[in-house]
Amino acid sequence: MAIIVAFALMAVFFLSGLYVAGAIGSLSLIMMKFFSDAPWNIMPNRAWETYTRFLLVAIPLFILMGELILRSGVADRMYKALDRWFGPIPGGLLHTNIASCAIFAACSGSSIATAATISRVALPAFRARGYNERMVVGSLAAGGTLGILIPPSILLALYGLTTGTSIGRLFLAGFIPGALLAGTFMLMIFIAAIIWPGIAPRTSDDSYMSIKGWRDRLLGTLSIVPVAVLIVLVLGSIYGGWATPTEAAAAGVSGAFIIAVLNQTYEVVFNVCALACRKAKLLAILPRRLRVPIERAAETAAGYDNQIIKQTLLSVFNMLTEAFMGCIKTTGMIMFILMAAFTLQFAFAYLQISSDMARWVVSLDLSSVQLILIVVVFYLVLGTFMESYSMMLTTLPLIVPTLQASGIDLLWFGVIMIILLEAAQISPPQGLSLFALRGAQIETQNIFSDGTEQPKTIKDVYIGVLPFMACMAIVIGILMVFPEIALWLPDKVKGPR
Repeated sequence: MAIIVAFALMAVFFLSGLYVAGAIGSLSLIMMKFFSDAPWNIMPNRAWETYTRFLLVAIPLFILMGELILRSGVADRMYKALDRWFGPIPGGLLHTNIASCAIFAACSGSSIATAATISRVALPAFRARGYNERMVVGSLAAGGTLGILIPPSILLALYGLTTGTSIGRLFLAGFIPGALLAGTFMLMIFIAAIIWPGIAPRTSDDSYMSIKGWRDRLLGTLSIVPVAVLIVLVLGSIYGGWATPTEAAAAGVSGAFIIAVLNQTYEVVFNVCALACRKAKLLAILPRRLRVPIERAAETAAGYDNQIIKQTLLSVFNMLTEAFMGCIKTTGMIMFILMAAFTLQFAFAYLQISSDMARWVVSLDLSSVQLILIVVVFYLVLGTFMESYSMMLTTLPLIVPTLQASGIDLLWFGVIMIILLEAAQISPPQGLSLFALRGAQIETQNIFSDGTEQPKTIKDVYIGVLPFMACMAIVIGILMVFPEIALWLPDKVKGPR
């Protein structure tokens, strides 16, 4: 009886449009009140137990690290640097979308923020070069989703906290599948660009034969180095056992803060340093090629007044304010859902709903493949109207005991689930990344349109993501046939379980 009431109430709450945290929190309290003798203070107790976990501090820290990188303005320079490397390949800027989204999303951990940020940099360039806009928005949406699989991933960390799986192992397990998924996207783009050259027109300067081109590539790569070093240090400290995920996230915030502030102030700082060198009479020892631009920078700094310094400091303050506010909003949303999810997990366990469900599934005598296929279809359907955090935290209390009873590896399933959540982010009609991209598309169209072209619709965005969703389905199939792809690296680095 309890399980029927639970599912009926869950359907009513979600269909009524109630916020997810309120829906699953209310469901937990109602179930405990009418189907058990548990006290009413279950919610405060679960909240205290949830929020006092040391590992949970990593969540807002990773979010803040991503927000700082997101607001710092590095996306434009990073995109141009990657364009120099991928431009000559058939598919050109479409490959740049995947690569830049993968790197940027690995820092921000948010597919929606990544898609929105990179699209505002990329869409004007695509319109100028005559690319097929459906493929463009599809590559941006798909590239953005890589952030919740490629570490450090907030959703992988939440999955680990909810299921008791090692976060370090989950991060390692996401590496190779993330690279495989990105490679599958790029292979599909490469083949499509060869078969239909019109989707990604080549330009005359698209070549690896130019010496100047190689110089520009190597110099442009310098703009990626700070972000790459930050990711390596954060993940390396976790994998090497030098720091817990929480400590590594704190170090990541410090590094992201430095990158963000320097990116906002580097021109003023460089000019002021040049002026200081001139006053110290250090320019005379420099060769002429270096001395001339530094002299110019010093002259610029000599003309600075208090207004310029104030404007620079104000831009830094505004950037930090936006980053902290973004972190607060996202963290608040996640924490409310997480508290309600842990309460639901406790209620289902206390009422034996989870164990009854697991026993019923085992009694069906399904193979592991059949069970996973059912779960895959379930999440794909759910993803058409729920966002990823809510979908994962609401369903895990029911799904995990069933998977454990069927002998399915939770580490491997974590990777499968994250790819399913990626698909949900870009799944029509309610994929949140699609609407972020649609907003950027409208902005670009309003700026660059000559008034004669046919307005683009959300349908174009839907069509654009379909080839990339097919790639996700292929990768899920590969991981089901070869689970070692996800499990090899964690066992190699951390040792067998």
